[in-house]
Amino acid sequence: MPKILEDDFSKLEYEGWTQVAGLYDQSWSNLTRQFIDPLMETADVSTGSKVLDIACGPGYVSQSLDEKGAVVTGIDFSPAMITLAKKLYPHIDFREGDAQQLEFPAASFDSVVMNFGMLHLAKPHDAIAEASRVLKKGGHFVFTVWAGPDKSPAARVMYGSIQKFADMKVNMPAAPDSYMFSDEKLCRQLLTENGFDGASFYFKYHLVEWLVPSAEFLFETELNAGVRTAALLRRQTKSTLEKIKANVVEGMQQFYDGTQYRLEFCGCIIAAVKSGNKKQEHKGH
Repeated sequence: MPKILEDDFSKLEYEGWTQVAGLYDQSWSNLTRQFIDPLMETADVSTGSKVLDIACGPGYVSQSLDEKGAVVTGIDFSPAMITLAKKLYPHIDFREGDAQQLEFPAASFDSVVMNFGMLHLAKPHDAIAEASRVLKKGGHFVFTVWAGPDKSPAARVMYGSIQKFADMKVNMPAAPDSYMFSDEKLCRQLLTENGFDGASFYFKYHLVEWLVPSAEFLFETELNAGVRTAALLRRQTKSTLEKIKANVVEGMQQFYDGTQYRLEFCGCIIAAVKSGNKKQEHKGH
């Protein structure tokens, strides 16, 4: 394990994604892929653009960028994810790497993107600083995070069930709040403090439907193909876990259309341009 990842939370994430990487495509991919197009539109990517895809996972964003003619480098701290990405898209440059300590020279990229990577980092502030460092002046940094339960109906069911029944005093490693970046004011502050132009700051909610086959699907996916929430769930007693599952399954009925479950999830598209002589507007505006 890389030395930078030796804190307890990073270790949990690193080991967790190593174990569940092979399950990603059949679990989360149909949800997270729905954010790729708005992410790329906001990133202002064109043919020949040098783009860094941080927390690239199986490489879905990298592949979409490649199809637009960008010169893509994808990094992920999980060797299992990088192995999968290389297998799926062997023509793209994928490397193991840590978002909080990028191994690239300053001003190397025209754009930096990250699709749902921030919530897996022990030091997300460092990742913002590093994204700024490797960007050229006028370059775009775009990332997505999950909106809080107040904005995301299906997430609210899962979150509410955990809050209602789970023992939150189980031994979990200290970690940043999962929803800290759904705070627009905080995002603006962190980006401007790290060399991004406040006038270019962009924050938008994006609501999608995730079609799943059963009322149990979300709970089972969180437990068997997730990392942070899965770790919390596995630390519960059997009876507690059963109560959480039953509550989630009951809550899923609101999304049933008679044949399948249309889970509503909300994410945030967040972006800014690195300060320089040339100011740019995001296409997403």
